[in-house]
Amino acid sequence: MTQHMPPQALSLFDLLARTWDLDQNIWQVLFNTDGTALAVVQADGRMTFVGVKDAEGPEKRIRQELDTGRTTIRAREKPLPMPLTSRDATARPDSKMCPLGPQGFAFVHSEGEELWRATPRGQLLRLLPSEGVDITALTAMPGAAQIVVGRGDQISVLSAEGGEPLCSTELTHDVCDIAVSDDGGMLACWGPGHISLVKAEGLKPVTTLPCQGQVLAMRWSPCARWLVAGCRDKSVFVVDAAAGTADRIVDFPQAVQSVDFSATSRVLVASGAFRVVGWALPELPFGDHEGDPITTGKPGLTIVDRLSVHGKRDLCAVVYSNGLVTICRVGQSEEMMLREGTGVAVTSVAWSGDGTHLALGSEDGTVSIVTFPDNMFK
Repeated sequence: MTQHMPPQALSLFDLLARTWDLDQNIWQVLFNTDGTALAVVQADGRMTFVGVKDAEGPEKRIRQELDTGRTTIRAREKPLPMPLTSRDATARPDSKMCPLGPQGFAFVHSEGEELWRATPRGQLLRLLPSEGVDITALTAMPGAAQIVVGRGDQISVLSAEGGEPLCSTELTHDVCDIAVSDDGGMLACWGPGHISLVKAEGLKPVTTLPCQGQVLAMRWSPCARWLVAGCRDKSVFVVDAAAGTADRIVDFPQAVQSVDFSATSRVLVASGAFRVVGWALPELPFGDHEGDPITTGKPGLTIVDRLSVHGKRDLCAVVYSNGLVTICRVGQSEEMMLREGTGVAVTSVAWSGDGTHLALGSEDGTVSIVTFPDNMFK
């Protein structure tokens, strides 16, 4: 006798996400400034570009039943368009991309010494020729009209339009990562053993502090008083920029790969524990002050591996080490499971600027863009 299995119900993730298999570990996903394209860097240096516009977006598939008022969303009916992937290794995987202007991307070429730009449709152009020294850090100023480049112990601000240098300075240490404050007024430059704070105007160094261990992520608080850095040694390095002093939050169960601030909730959140760890501003744990801890999401048996805060709402995308993805309200235990744990690690997570889309890149080479209906979080 032939047994017929009932069709399996689609999950929320299946209904909201578009997923492509790129067959290589994903190192970074990044939306451009205007949110029209997603750029992806794979482990082998190839780059993939995906248009964000969706012919079958969730808003077009939502239906409301007249008799019950219940809202449902139907499955997709059309195949997804194929993304554009470069043939050869183009980008240096261990160097971060950044937005360039309203639509483009800037990235370090695979050879390490040249700065290139990419259009939303994947056209690749040299922006800055080699100067005989590897580019070691790259980030964008707010609005992406200017970019900041680190080469060894030198940092430079360049025009996004043509790559013309606007100003530069030398620090007392090499630079491997750069973070810019939300108002564009301050830079934080990390290199092995040190973090330097630099005024963006004229690139004037303010102070240099010792910082042992490898920094994995840096963020400025919305007020630019605090700089926080997630570290591989299972700690968060905290700098009081106004006082020019530093301290550490220690004893995380795992390396802290993500730190972020929610401007709407005025809260710092961090990964590396069995739930999202956070503290309310204006103070943070520092010196004798224990800070004001807040609860976000629910505790579990799996480590929070990465997170990303929504730019316009009090929401946080939380990624666990088993591939589980949830959406939490910052400062509340309320959470929504977006994707069940697949056993495959998510290696990069990013919101679009307007917060409509969430991109996920995974260890198995899959890339997803999750698009949320307008009224989903109201």
